[in-house]
Amino acid sequence: MSLILSIETATAVCSVALHHAGKLIAHTDLFMGCSHSEYLMSSIADLLKNSDYNRKSLAAIALSCGPGSYTGLRIGTAVGKGLCYGLDIPLISVGTLEAMAYGMRPFVDADTLLCPAIDARRNAIYTLIANQTGQIKCPTHVALLDDKAYRDTLPDKALLFFGDGTQKCKTFLMEHRNIRFIEQVVPSAIHIGYLAFAKFQQQFWENIASYTPYYLSQFQEK
Repeated sequence: MSLILSIETATAVCSVALHHAGKLIAHTDLFMGCSHSEYLMSSIADLLKNSDYNRKSLAAIALSCGPGSYTGLRIGTAVGKGLCYGLDIPLISVGTLEAMAYGMRPFVDADTLLCPAIDARRNAIYTLIANQTGQIKCPTHVALLDDKAYRDTLPDKALLFFGDGTQKCKTFLMEHRNIRFIEQVVPSAIHIGYLAFAKFQQQFWENIASYTPYYLSQFQEK
């Protein structure tokens, strides 16, 4: 049995998904903004019920580990760890940006580099660069945006920015002719689940007691 419940709370979207043997069974995405604490547990309960499963059917919990919203990641982690402790099942973590890039791979050609962008406040984004096969060209980092951003390191290939940090990228990078932008892309538990299945097969699990999300930058109050 390899029923995996995936949780994505790194941004304003509250997303949960259920996969069996690496195949999607069902998912729920709530675009309500800061709704994680109120709706996450009920979304999980409804997802299991509507799929004719219960908590005891779960083989593992997969979490989007960040970077992203401090509060959102903390809520997702608390729920995921609580389920793992209660059910005595393993915890799997998947990078938020890696999952975003995975979800975009089928829609680009081999000459396009993927640059998922999550808003990191001020003139910054959480990002990475990956190619169409999933190879990471530049690992997860905070990119500071200004008029000189990416000017010296911009690759010859097309670079696609997508995610809630894209509008911010447009302000500084619009003049680059080989950069494209897609704003209506959000992290999804669907892609967390696909990547989590490979880790589940390899028993690449987290230490539940010591696990913390990948916040990347220190939390700052607005």
